Amino acid sequence: MGRGPSDRYFQVLNECYVDGTLTCLKPSVIEQRINTKFPLVLNIEPTNDCNAKCYYCAREMMIKEQGIHYLSIMDFRNIIDQIGNNKLIMLNLHKNGEPLLNKNLPEMVTYAKEKNAADIIHLNTNGILLNSSVGKGIIKHGIDDITVSIDAAFEDTYVKFKGLSGLEKLESNIIKAIEYRNKIRSLTKIRVKIMEFDEVSKEELNLFHKKWTDVADEVQVTGIHNWSGAVGVKVTDEQVGKRYVCALLWYMLAINSNGKVGLCSVDWNYSGVVGDIHTQTIHEIWNGILLKKIRQAQLKGIWDYPKVCEKCVVWVSVGNMTEFFKRRRAFISK
Repeated sequence: MGRGPSDRYFQVLNECYVDGTLTCLKPSVIEQRINTKFPLVLNIEPTNDCNAKCYYCAREMMIKEQGIHYLSIMDFRNIIDQIGNNKLIMLNLHKNGEPLLNKNLPEMVTYAKEKNAADIIHLNTNGILLNSSVGKGIIKHGIDDITVSIDAAFEDTYVKFKGLSGLEKLESNIIKAIEYRNKIRSLTKIRVKIMEFDEVSKEELNLFHKKWTDVADEVQVTGIHNWSGAVGVKVTDEQVGKRYVCALLWYMLAINSNGKVGLCSVDWNYSGVVGDIHTQTIHEIWNGILLKKIRQAQLKGIWDYPKVCEKCVVWVSVGNMTEFFKRRRAFISK
């Protein structure tokens, strides 16, 4: 999610984002475009169900409390209709689950494209279903950008990380999806991703690069975070010595598959829920007292409100924009 420890892997993934990340917008973009009408980025979760059991993911703990849900096409259309003229920089069709498990995903992509909802429609997938009817469907219907989190070049690493076997089959399915994309002349960008941390050797990282360069459109290397301390891994996402305000609170919302709205995509345990699409509009949530209190807490240096923010590191790559946010009173005033 964030940039990794080695800056040699940083690359431009989108002109609006800090090099090496698709989470952290550039400060110049934030300064020019944030507004109280609507967020600039939405994460919409098609489902929190998953067909893998990644040991570095907090999803299993989350579903014990929240259950498993699939976003309905009706709810999705309701969300997209609210965007109106407030075109997003990016619409992310993922959060805690595997989005391709929702069979309505191609229809969701079609609707969002028809409504011109975002500059870029993107999703992150484990790739297992990328060559399925749903995977091909989102490519056919015009999704702009897909990140496939392979996270391994060796089978034993893949088994350890994902909790299932089948790296060779996965790689074959990704190649077939790329071939399908090329055959129908789709403009969908397909990148593959691996994380740089202690349990991935330099040999494996280099092999991953060699294997996918000139096959996928991009090879992305990120760090790893621990979901604000929920998962026992050594953090290698970009870090700094002094805490500063999280800029994501001024441009992003995350809509869970059950309709509850969280402050960002890291809010795995719902401690940062600020609204519900079934009872409020997104504009109301974006300007609601719950989110304003969280922004106010950040500006006061209170980092454990809500709890999910306490040990988070995902905010780092944007940089320190505290003084700018202090001047944007409409985002915090009651």
